[in-house]
Amino acid sequence: MDLVIYSALALIYLFLVVRIAAQLSAKRQWLNYAIFQIFVLFSLAYDNGIIAAGRFIGEGELLKGLSGVRFWLHAFATPTLILVGYYILRSSQVKFSKHIITHIAAWLTTVSLIIYQIVSSTLQEVKSLIPIEEYEVLRYTSESLAGPPFMVIIVGFLLLLIGIIVLVKQKWVWLFVGTLLLFVGQALQIPVASTAVTNIFELILMVSIWITTSKALDSQRP
Repeated sequence: MDLVIYSALALIYLFLVVRIAAQLSAKRQWLNYAIFQIFVLFSLAYDNGIIAAGRFIGEGELLKGLSGVRFWLHAFATPTLILVGYYILRSSQVKFSKHIITHIAAWLTTVSLIIYQIVSSTLQEVKSLIPIEEYEVLRYTSESLAGPPFMVIIVGFLLLLIGIIVLVKQKWVWLFVGTLLLFVGQALQIPVASTAVTNIFELILMVSIWITTSKALDSQRP
């Protein structure tokens, strides 16, 4: 079952990459912070795709190297969701989001979390990759993994906070719902023989972010 789920997730993420790229191109918004969604979606497509392809690539240095890229993409891409959140906040016409200090804070937080993730986790993770075969997939995971990292928790908390603000301000409910479901999904012990099921909650979050940024794009004056 996991092979099917990981493969499906990779294809859906790639579809979203193309869809959002076309959307931004049509509106001539390539310099918009919403573009960071594409980076995150590509990293998730790669992550799920490499796991799905693991059995076909086979255990060895090639799969190990490709798997190491998964951790690097995670470190660089995930924190940029804060910049997407900043764009959503600014588009919702919240007053404090217009201040330069908010813009600077968004960038400082993003860069700080990237550096923190690399130093505290990624460098060690890519050095301690071990092969694991379970539920129809072969993947390399890190021996040093120990639950949800601090970086992911901070990004999730900020997106939840932004989701609450835009829900109150603009009645845009999807970001709040998507982030809340991510936290619930990560906390629940789902009684299914799978390591891929929880990844579905990441997809729900990314779809909720896409819907919200689409509303933000539509709200902009021509």
